[in-house]
Amino acid sequence: ARSYLPHLTSSTYDRLVREPETLRLEKERCEREMEQLAVQNYGAFISNAKVTQSVRNELADIQRHLDEMAETLRPVQDAISDFKDKAADLGVRRSELRNVLQQHGALLELLELPQLLDACVRNQMYEESLELLAYCANMLQAHEARGEEIKVLSSLREQVEVQRSNLRSSLVAQLKTDIHLPACVRIIGFLRRIQKHSEEELRQLFIEHRGAFLTSHKLQVEALRSSRGSVVTALRSAADLVRTHVYDIGTQYKALFPQDEGPLRAWLAEQIAWLTGLLQDHVLPPPPGDGWGGRGSAAAGGAAATALAQAQAQGHAPATGARIDAAALTMILRQCLHASSTLKRLGGHFYPLVAGIFEARMEHHVAEMLDFALLTFHAELGRYDWIASTALAGGSRAPPSQSSGWLHPEALELTRHRPLAVFANDFAQMFNELRQCALISLRLSTVSRTFECLMGAVNLLKSVKASQPFPAGSARAGEFLRLCRHFVQILMPLVAAHLEAVYGASARLDTKAILGAMVPYLLPASEAEDPLTANLTGSKPYDGTEAEEAWAGIPEEAEAEAAQVAAGAAAETE
Repeated sequence: ARSYLPHLTSSTYDRLVREPETLRLEKERCEREMEQLAVQNYGAFISNAKVTQSVRNELADIQRHLDEMAETLRPVQDAISDFKDKAADLGVRRSELRNVLQQHGALLELLELPQLLDACVRNQMYEESLELLAYCANMLQAHEARGEEIKVLSSLREQVEVQRSNLRSSLVAQLKTDIHLPACVRIIGFLRRIQKHSEEELRQLFIEHRGAFLTSHKLQVEALRSSRGSVVTALRSAADLVRTHVYDIGTQYKALFPQDEGPLRAWLAEQIAWLTGLLQDHVLPPPPGDGWGGRGSAAAGGAAATALAQAQAQGHAPATGARIDAAALTMILRQCLHASSTLKRLGGHFYPLVAGIFEARMEHHVAEMLDFALLTFHAELGRYDWIASTALAGGSRAPPSQSSGWLHPEALELTRHRPLAVFANDFAQMFNELRQCALISLRLSTVSRTFECLMGAVNLLKSVKASQPFPAGSARAGEFLRLCRHFVQILMPLVAAHLEAVYGASARLDTKAILGAMVPYLLPASEAEDPLTANLTGSKPYDGTEAEEAWAGIPEEAEAEAAQVAAGAAAETE
């Protein structure tokens, strides 16, 4: 078949067509040759068959005779072997039975000791178990002193050691459950009476198995953190776990082993590192290289930089999963602060270690919202048609005395221009988030980022003025000037008031610098007055008739220079 297949595959089509006929002829030839061979040698074939049959019959007879002989001799061999075994063991068995009969009562009591120990251990009767172990030890020691090798006692010693190990395992298993200090004192006392561990081993054993109990709760936290929707719950549970169970285990250790706190400190450091690792994985924002902070990433705060450096040194990846808002961050922060205050009694005050993580997260959150506000302002300016909104037409305004201290009396005027209204709403959302977790260490950073955002908005206004036509005296020029005035007279005081409401009077926005960047390109020099010190209630309302005079008052050189600066700022912002 192997040689025929290459022959078949290398044949031509005509040859393949003729191949069935060729095979048929070859088959007929082979059949004729076989028939001829059988006719010529039929005598030899018959003789061979007869001889083979005769030999097969003779071999079957020989095998049958051998089987009959083996069956005849097998009972004799078995009988001889049994006789020899019984004769050899008879004397030994007789002496053993006599000895057992003489010691029947004592042996019965001894043989019941392992079962009695097992029953006591299973029923957690540890005091009775220790008494039985002491009795067995005294009895076995007395027999060992006689120097006799007794199989029953050797077997009994092994079984007693097994029960001693079972007792130890049962006591150790109790350490892996939710037990309190009195139960821990009893269990460690029983382990000391077993006399299988030194004090150093007992300390390590206690830390190891109480840590195993804590590990079961950690696994539940790990299962929660694997779900993006449960990250906040997992972090709060982790902090609460450190506050409750870790503190309880540390207190139990100090009560049981007051002489040496070395293992406790190392174990506490482990648990704190676990909680810190969770916070670094889920709370710490991504590093500046991953897009953190947008335009202000180069000016990240010291706390954020320190926290990021620690996370990278410990091999923790910054948070890229579920979003954690300020309210959730505040809850996690409170839980961690409470846990740190609790562990402070054990020397495990860890809040300074994790404070930078929360500061970095909140700083990133504020920067992210401000960057989003600036991008939205840019997009709104790009599609704004400079037609004023009529939402307030015919509406009544609230008197200034009815507004809050941080709310500008003319804040509703911001709705006249959609880009400015959306920008103000984004600022309000940012401050709503910030007030829920207003960390005092972020005061300077928040003021700086707010200033940068407002300066970015000023640059966007400059780029809009440089790129779009605003003919002097037109309605578009009037609305643009009104938007700039509202930006200075309403939005900037509103933002500054929010900063002061969150961080106090020390959080002051540099409005003069922002105003200086707008004059004279966006506002005439006659209006270059600090909005925080101006008497806004007595200012003259703008009716749009001053647009031509205002644009005419801007020097051409200043306009050209401001256009170049605005174009560069817009490119940088994009």
